Amino acid sequence: MWSGGDDERNNVPYGFHVDAVRCVGCRACVDACCAQCRVPDELSCRTVTSYEGGVWEEAPDGTCSLILFAYFISVSCLHCARPACMAACTEEALRKQPGTGLMSVVTALCTGCGDCARACPYGVVKIDPRHGVAVICDACAAVIEAGKQPACVEACPEDALHFGEMRDLRAAYGELASIPPLPPADATYPSLVLTAPPALLSALR
Repeated sequence: MWSGGDDERNNVPYGFHVDAVRCVGCRACVDACCAQCRVPDELSCRTVTSYEGGVWEEAPDGTCSLILFAYFISVSCLHCARPACMAACTEEALRKQPGTGLMSVVTALCTGCGDCARACPYGVVKIDPRHGVAVICDACAAVIEAGKQPACVEACPEDALHFGEMRDLRAAYGELASIPPLPPADATYPSLVLTAPPALLSALR
């Protein structure tokens, strides 16, 4: 959960909701991203990761039961309020767009040094060896400017991805912004809302 103040959270007006209950790990979002950005799979701005675990719970009568959980999470650039990638870039090639807070790369300034990729705690910044520049999700900026949804959101057959203003996403889905294996949210304040499996929420209590 968030542990920072409201001011920092509200610095990022747009972001994603990822439903780890509905996601089946099909990678339709990854394929759509590759097609939209015209990049090979290894340079996709979106990745799908899986996580599994369990926890013992003790009932009032003293008996114990094992609660297991397994789920997928689809992650791209989370357009953080405190972007570690942007802070690491000595060339100021990574920018947050005014009005939307979405990240973008100024390719003319990027040297492809990889500092941004190494700094990103989510591992979603890539370096394109073909052109020697960073590749980062801009939420399909040209597409959303035309009033449409990002390619990954449109492609999801399970309705596990949503994009919009963060205040609307939080109102609809809550404020959970980190579950395993993602890092704590208060490091970079990602523009992310998560829906987690009930068994995991029980384990995290």
